[in-house]
Amino acid sequence: MRILLVAPRTDYPGGVPGWLRIPQMSLLILEALSKNGHQVITVEEEAEPIPFDKTWDLVGITVMTSAAGRAYTLAQRFRERGVKVVLGGIHPSVLPAEASRHADAVLVGEAEGVWPRLLEDAEHHRLQRVYENLKPATLQVPLVDYRNDRKSRVPIASPVVASRGCPNGCNFCSVPRIYGRRHRRLPVEQIIEQVKRSRGDYVAFLDDNLGANREYAMELFTALRNLKVKILGQVAVKFILDDELFQLAVAAGLKGIFVGFETVEEKSLQGFRKSVALAEYGRAIKKCRDAGVMLHGSFIFGLDEHDATIFGRTLDFILKHKIPSVSAYVLTPYPGTPLFDQVVREGRLLHRHWGFYDIVTPVFHPARMTLAELAEGYLKFRQSLFGFRSIAQRFFGAVNPYVYLHLNAAFRRTTIGLREHYQNYFKWLKEEKGKEP
Repeated sequence: MRILLVAPRTDYPGGVPGWLRIPQMSLLILEALSKNGHQVITVEEEAEPIPFDKTWDLVGITVMTSAAGRAYTLAQRFRERGVKVVLGGIHPSVLPAEASRHADAVLVGEAEGVWPRLLEDAEHHRLQRVYENLKPATLQVPLVDYRNDRKSRVPIASPVVASRGCPNGCNFCSVPRIYGRRHRRLPVEQIIEQVKRSRGDYVAFLDDNLGANREYAMELFTALRNLKVKILGQVAVKFILDDELFQLAVAAGLKGIFVGFETVEEKSLQGFRKSVALAEYGRAIKKCRDAGVMLHGSFIFGLDEHDATIFGRTLDFILKHKIPSVSAYVLTPYPGTPLFDQVVREGRLLHRHWGFYDIVTPVFHPARMTLAELAEGYLKFRQSLFGFRSIAQRFFGAVNPYVYLHLNAAFRRTTIGLREHYQNYFKWLKEEKGKEP
């Protein structure tokens, strides 16, 4: 069969610059699982156009919530031409009934273990409506091939998956629903073989919490130390504060980490199992700087304990500790999360137009702010954080000035269009709510 695998674009107003984009691991995995006699093309719509003019036997679309509308539009175009369409990914996994209205089949959960059977069914014209593989007992991610002669630009980092599942269970996160809270791991030997295939300057571990199992992390970094690679990963603050583990990771080539600080509000922190006391944040930030590790801190606005002072307090904290790279989001109640169920139960959800579930647009009523206060406070926070004065103040906290300036310039550019986005959004809420945006 001729198979097209697509990751659709979103209308996210703060999109990732092209040079920072990491290839979609889900497409690479599906491509690896489809090689038995099939011709496979993968397309990330953010980077290249979709080849509608070609003939396809099957189209697979991986769907995030914010891209659901676009995915359904693409599915319709292909189905009108008689092409069978399969939808998978996080959004169809939590809302399979909705996704089924737009596809010939829906894959719920992890593709490994069911994708080959799905392809066989499609080839023999017996495609089922739903294929389910939620929270399997073992992790079965295949080795993937990063080489693709159709792409002219080598990505900045090659994606790698070592584990799935996270024990923390944050109420705004869909990981426990899809992957479970049990930490499932691949053999370290397979990870080493995957890293050896890598391209680009860095290897990016996509695990939700690379240090969730300390013993496994120690084994992994010990093995990676011999490869002399540059490593990016996502960890909890506790990972940095663990001297032995952190030093081993640095020795193995750790150059950048994504850390979910989430908030500087102590009351909110107490609800996060992965968090430590706010006073420990500063020590973790300094440890990264001293070790030459670029730290990217993530913050969320709109938690129930937040009032309008949270923006100024967060900005003060970031400037005080000179956090070099920051992403800040508006709390988004994604379907399939406890948070979504909570705001629906409390009557606080504004709508279910998934295109606005983009982590910068408020889609529910916050507890201690008005909707306008949340949007305006967030906008001004970003304008201040990525203003020239803030960039200059935080410059001396950067371990890599070149990367620092390029990152913050990119974040500054993506902030510029937010005010117009909010104006259009609030106009839609007032005048056209209930219609498709």
